[in-house]
Amino acid sequence: MKNIVLSFATVALQSRSLAQTTFPTCGSCWCVPDDGGLDPCPSNEPQSTFDNATIDGFSAKQPQSIYALDCNPYENSTCETTPPQEYLDLGDTAVCAFVYEPGNNCSEYSMRSFPSEEAFKADPTSSSGVITHVGSCGLCSTAQDLSVYLREDFTTAGKYCATVGLHNSTAGQLCYEALGLTPNCAKIWNFDGIYDGQQCLEVCLSNLVASNNGPPPACALNPCLECDEVEAGPNFSAIGGRTRRRSGLLSEIIRNCSSIATGIVHDPSLNCPEALSSM
Repeated sequence: MKNIVLSFATVALQSRSLAQTTFPTCGSCWCVPDDGGLDPCPSNEPQSTFDNATIDGFSAKQPQSIYALDCNPYENSTCETTPPQEYLDLGDTAVCAFVYEPGNNCSEYSMRSFPSEEAFKADPTSSSGVITHVGSCGLCSTAQDLSVYLREDFTTAGKYCATVGLHNSTAGQLCYEALGLTPNCAKIWNFDGIYDGQQCLEVCLSNLVASNNGPPPACALNPCLECDEVEAGPNFSAIGGRTRRRSGLLSEIIRNCSSIATGIVHDPSLNCPEALSSM
């Protein structure tokens, strides 16, 4: 089973990386304009492709500590990470930052949550740190997980891993890890996929071949994705920390413009003390 999972995930990862360099649009807009698609399309379209140097640069970084999970938040409402996350009640007002220490060429970093972008900028560490996504830091906030998000969307492979997880939770975990996700990030993806399968099975079975989004201007989510958004989305965003939208990244699912973070720059050398001192 493990070899099958690894083989499929590898093929899916490679095929998505090679085949898709653009993302679907809502009409002529890169996102779904607010007010049911009636607002103007924003001009600040996020970067959607990243070179290997950027991806590998994040993949090589090592966190000084991580967030871990020893319970299932979809089954236990009191489940929390170790260490506990900060500022969860602030939602997307909070931010998660990588903070670098001088002397290691930014090969190591700490993940720190701040109550707002303004609070991060006012903190002394902001000169050697960078916001990596909005929302509190969580299981998927590591640089390694970011490198996977930058490489590809893995919607197809993710759906496959969710199906694997429904039949065998351990195999589902391995499937997500085979995509390159860290074990704890893979864990929340696996829990999310299993929960989705339980809560949204009927509606998803009836929408197996449905497009992710409907026609413009509203480009509404199909019923399966809408079920995921309502039933599993809040837990995943809160405990996972990083999502594509929170990281300012597009995906094969067209999202509301206001839900996609703006102004986030993914550059492994940005605000690195050594890089700054060499200028």
